[in-house]
Amino acid sequence: MKTVWTRMLHVSAAGSLMAAAVGCGASAPSAAPSHHKTTAQSTAAHPTVVTLWDSHAAVNQQGHAIQRIISTFNRTHPTIRVEQTVTPASAKALAAVQAGDPPVMAEIGHLPQYAYERAGALANLHGFIYGPNGFPSSQLKGIWPAVWAAEHTPNHQQYLFPVDIKVAEFFYTATLWKKAGLTAPPTTWSQLQHDAAVLQAKTGAIGLGARLDHNDWLPLFYSNGGTYYHGSHLALNTPAMATTIQQLITRDNAPYTKVLSYNTSFEDFAAGKLGILENTADGYEMVREDVGGKFPVGVFPVPPGTTGHTAVLYQGLSFVIFKSATPAQQQAAWTFIKYFDAPAQQAVWSTVGGEPPISQADVAAVQQMAGSQYTANPGPYAGTRVAIQELQSGHVIHKILGPAQTEVDTVIQDQIQSAIAHKESVSTALANMESQALAYLSGNAAQ
Repeated sequence: MKTVWTRMLHVSAAGSLMAAAVGCGASAPSAAPSHHKTTAQSTAAHPTVVTLWDSHAAVNQQGHAIQRIISTFNRTHPTIRVEQTVTPASAKALAAVQAGDPPVMAEIGHLPQYAYERAGALANLHGFIYGPNGFPSSQLKGIWPAVWAAEHTPNHQQYLFPVDIKVAEFFYTATLWKKAGLTAPPTTWSQLQHDAAVLQAKTGAIGLGARLDHNDWLPLFYSNGGTYYHGSHLALNTPAMATTIQQLITRDNAPYTKVLSYNTSFEDFAAGKLGILENTADGYEMVREDVGGKFPVGVFPVPPGTTGHTAVLYQGLSFVIFKSATPAQQQAAWTFIKYFDAPAQQAVWSTVGGEPPISQADVAAVQQMAGSQYTANPGPYAGTRVAIQELQSGHVIHKILGPAQTEVDTVIQDQIQSAIAHKESVSTALANMESQALAYLSGNAAQ
């Protein structure tokens, strides 16, 4: 599959993105950058310009949705003009901070925020959210709890406001499904493995395209009764993680399973080589684009674990506003965030972009815009509908350990892979992952 970056579009009227190396530790500039200049009082003739960096290119559905929302906002808010630049903002905006010329706002991931926080680059959104021009309380109360919790740092600062919600789902090739004689999606892990074996035996396609990353093992761990991080310590050397690793050993060593990278999984699925694909909600629109109508694509949620309930991991991108922007630009950026996350725009984001809305309060607007096709599966909104169901279940998790998050994830994944490959026992993998992860959290890991 072509990635967003190989077909990147630059849609900002402000000019090309400055190339700069990524680093951290710089402090925010005291003077506003050149493109942050604005008039004392904005008018339609001299609007406040809000530069937005985000990674949703116009060639995909999320890009279509955000450009439609920006266009409507600019038309209905003549004293503000949002100018979008498509770029991997999580990394590149930090380089722009160091160069003294960041945008007014951006969409970044949860982990990169720590480097921005160290640089003193981000505006704390608490005053915007709860101030006189704050976020409507009905919508605020309806934001999915795990999503809202993830927007805060471990020390309870809030620099992020949710935009892009990713939760795990499984896609299936409906024509192969029918050929294999399958009639309903699996509702347990054992049924999923059985169906994958049947698909491969009767169609010749790979039964299951699996991923092995935190989207995969962490929700399974929680659905087996695990707790990733409790209080001030990790809890990895546990029966729940032992059960999880055993399940992954069985799955990933089965002849019907192929563990794939993110891009390779899209290519194989679109080529009709996979019966079932493990992915995330935002990938549904992307995979349908790659399939190009050659066959219908169905969706089913992550099956439950030994607890009897499922679990999904929330990830995604969030809006940030930079401190270096003028007060007028910061307020204009907040006005856009409120507009973007209102029900009418969330309906566009969900039905055009394929992303679930940020709040339960937005679901009715999504259903209304989708109309009778909302419940169709396969169907244009099946990925969004299943994601909403998973969010509504309440079994959604997030993880915020701080700046050592990547190192901890890598340790856990390396130990799981070692057990899957039979390089070490499950008990050894459990002991190693907990001791090594704790070393990173305490700052005592060998560098």
